Amino acid sequence: MRKRTIVKPKAVADTGSGSVQKEEYSVKSKGEQSSDSGGGGGWGRRLLKAVQILIVITLVPPFLNYAALQKETQELRPDNGQLYDVAWGQKLFKKCHGKGPPTVILDAPTGMTSDVWELVWPSIAKFSRVCVYDRAGLGFSDRPLKNYSQSDGEDAKSNIRNRWHPFTIERMADDLNKLITASSQEPQPFILVGAELGALVAQFYTQMFENQVAGILLINPLSDDLFELDSGSWEKHWYGNLIPSFQSLQLGAALGLVRLALIVGLISQPLTGTNLADDVVNRQKYLLCHPKHLSSVVDEYHFINESFSQIRTMRMLKTVPSNVSVTVLSGNYYDELMPSHLNKAWAKSEQNLLTKYYPRAKHIVINSSDRHMLYRNPDAISEQVIKMIKQIRNKLRIKNG
Repeated sequence: MRKRTIVKPKAVADTGSGSVQKEEYSVKSKGEQSSDSGGGGGWGRRLLKAVQILIVITLVPPFLNYAALQKETQELRPDNGQLYDVAWGQKLFKKCHGKGPPTVILDAPTGMTSDVWELVWPSIAKFSRVCVYDRAGLGFSDRPLKNYSQSDGEDAKSNIRNRWHPFTIERMADDLNKLITASSQEPQPFILVGAELGALVAQFYTQMFENQVAGILLINPLSDDLFELDSGSWEKHWYGNLIPSFQSLQLGAALGLVRLALIVGLISQPLTGTNLADDVVNRQKYLLCHPKHLSSVVDEYHFINESFSQIRTMRMLKTVPSNVSVTVLSGNYYDELMPSHLNKAWAKSEQNLLTKYYPRAKHIVINSSDRHMLYRNPDAISEQVIKMIKQIRNKLRIKNG
């Protein structure tokens, strides 16, 4: 009930007729008094309240997201994994299981972490040593360090930290080499298993460090001529759709909005359509809320043309040695999440890769599988890796007498 105020009227003069007019009282609300005074207090209070709500919406979600990330960083780090220094304090995450040689190295698709192999590596570990890792900036690995001083060299390239451009396959292959040969001495030879961008890294690594590698298995490999096919449809999709979508996710994560969207079910973690453990699902949600991780995802996509240029240059200098076993895996289904013309262009680029660079490679088509076969049909992947392990072990026995 509104408070009422009695307003006493002004004195009324005698009319001269001998009678005095009766006093009249008016009843006004408190708000009406304020309005009469011309202060506009009601609108001012509404504006102040709106500003307060805006401040809460702007500041609280980022703060809560940051607090949650600090807690989840410790709780969701994969078991049996460690951070290894690969130079100048930059650390990469890696976990291994099983006994070698050979050692199988699993390298994830563009912008994805070692979680994509969660259903693949356990079967492989029964036969040999297998390692998964996160490339620089992804998951629990540090972003590439920047050099702000030239004190250790007269030009920038003399500094080892500037040796390769970050987020390109040259830097990725160099990081991987330090990770598995210097920071931790994994049993050689290696079998490199890479999907999409990871397949590009596997090829570049093999050409740089050919004496360490016995075989490579390329899953839906990303080919350097992809952007040239179908009137550049993939290039338009890559830079016009994929990168902006990840940039939006990065901004949403920084504002704490991605976490809210996950809570209410507006978005979901990327590894869908499979029975993953709860900790893996929670870890993927955590990474979607992490601006650092998403920034590195954007960078891997952004610098893909530089990576294409690097693999072309490497192929001009040397080819993959003939003694390295090469297997290419593809699914016989198109990705339903992509338009048909993009699926066709990708398939054509894979065929060009085989014809031009790996005519003697074994090409295996996995039934009822698409580009998500790593976590939707993991047994088909591990089966082919195990076959390569047995093949290479037979070669080693013959070589060693």
